[in-house]
Amino acid sequence: MVKISLNSRIPKKRIAVVDRDLCTREECGYQCIRVCPVNKSKKDCITIDEQGYPVISEELCIGCGICVVKCPFDAIRIVNLDFDFSRTVHSYGVNSFRIYSLPLPKSNSIVGFLGKNGIGKTTIINILAKKMIPNFDQNISDWNMAYTKMTAEERTFFQKDRRVSVKPQNIEQFRTSNVSVGQLLNTLGISLSEWTHLMDRKLSELSGGELQKLLIDIAISQNAELFYIDEPTNFLDVYERLRYALKIREKLEGKDVIVVDHDLAFLDYIADYVYLFVGEEDVFGFSSEIRAVRNGINEYMDGFLKSENYRFREQIRFDDYSESDRPQHKLVDYESMDISVMNFRVHVERGDIKIGEVIGIVGRNGIGKTSFVRELVNRYNNIKLAYKPQYIQPSDLYVKELNINQNLIDMFGIRRSIMERKLKELSGGQLQKVYTAHVLSQQADLYLLDEPTAYLDIENRIRLSKIIRKYATEMGKSVMIVDHDILFLDRVAHRIIVFDGQPGISGIGSSPMDKREGMNRFLSILNISMRRDPDSNRPRINKPNSVLDREQKSTGRFYF
Repeated sequence: MVKISLNSRIPKKRIAVVDRDLCTREECGYQCIRVCPVNKSKKDCITIDEQGYPVISEELCIGCGICVVKCPFDAIRIVNLDFDFSRTVHSYGVNSFRIYSLPLPKSNSIVGFLGKNGIGKTTIINILAKKMIPNFDQNISDWNMAYTKMTAEERTFFQKDRRVSVKPQNIEQFRTSNVSVGQLLNTLGISLSEWTHLMDRKLSELSGGELQKLLIDIAISQNAELFYIDEPTNFLDVYERLRYALKIREKLEGKDVIVVDHDLAFLDYIADYVYLFVGEEDVFGFSSEIRAVRNGINEYMDGFLKSENYRFREQIRFDDYSESDRPQHKLVDYESMDISVMNFRVHVERGDIKIGEVIGIVGRNGIGKTSFVRELVNRYNNIKLAYKPQYIQPSDLYVKELNINQNLIDMFGIRRSIMERKLKELSGGQLQKVYTAHVLSQQADLYLLDEPTAYLDIENRIRLSKIIRKYATEMGKSVMIVDHDILFLDRVAHRIIVFDGQPGISGIGSSPMDKREGMNRFLSILNISMRRDPDSNRPRINKPNSVLDREQKSTGRFYF
């Protein structure tokens, strides 16, 4: 991989992107051309191509941003950089997304890709899997031409024939399939004994978690040398995430593996090394040099790439609430509950919710967490409640009809173009973000959020954690959150409710307890121990049967 040096600060580069899916060309009268000060000075900064789309000259553009503001369809992005890159690895065309680095797998290791969505991780995976030829921002149509633009290390990697196995990011494409589990496995020539009981089940009849686990099992059972596992934690609870992390490590020992995920605890647990991806969504992306996983994740939380001397965000720390931020006054007491849904039974112990408090709700899938939240919504109509369900129904409703508070639009980073789209046209992450913003825009005393981090990338999880802490400490709002992201809950929660039981049969929920006590109980149920990183203070999962794991478990300290 070419080393990207950002230290020299060579003359400023400007990146201009025109989203052709949003641009209406002549319908707006080419507002961008009419308002451009460079065009007004009789220079062709913005011109029109053969298809009628505006083309922005990055050399002539002065970065004023007037066209960005005036474009009625939010189709233009201008990013000013105070550095340049040595090369472009792949560009999707003039005024389109480009990526500036080509990270390679590390032999006999699991390497994590960490970074927000829309900055090139999937593009890189497609290139590494040889499903896409990198064009190096030139007219390159075959691999032999591409090889001439590569370093010796890159050529060596790509010229070697490798069998590749991919677990795709988007599993929704399989949700409508009438093919049975058995038919799929027979077609692929794979035998998976643990799926025998579901051989006749159609893929469309599997739960999200079952489908995710099936696709992971298929991917890691392939006879291949190179494995790409893209976002494996979606739909999985904490127990299954860690079980599959161990399974992947054991099954693929000695193989070259790349894992993309947004759950930092999972990525820290499964990976040996990590590449950090930064950039501007749908505009550009680049990756850092390879790091040991602990150092890499800490740098990512710092928001600063040390060797590249590049700050991309302010620092995020896992500091607990101060004593003055700890709620004292009750919002509501709730009685113990016995809830029945079909043949499933769950008992929840009595408890209370304090004003300005965040309560995290943890436990495996299928043991009553969502049933408890729904019961709260139904029972306590004497206080103002706002509820985000676990599954959001896409509809023909436009995002702008959700009446989202402008401050939350800004805090969540929701672009103007998103506001003009229908809910059913949004990606999973976009839908999660706008609907959570919609719920938090409502006037309420208690906000109930069921799995708000699902589909969100790491940067949006960080944003959401900041917003929730702000709601609690500055606005005095109470929030209850069901989620499987341990680091997210560690950052936002004051207290914890722990659910235990037999999935699909019965469950029991505790009273709210101090976060340390609650997380300790939860991790003891899972037989997992966690420590604090001395630099970032983030929780890290101990390797099973390591010295720290044994020491902590022997004293009953599963969570620090």
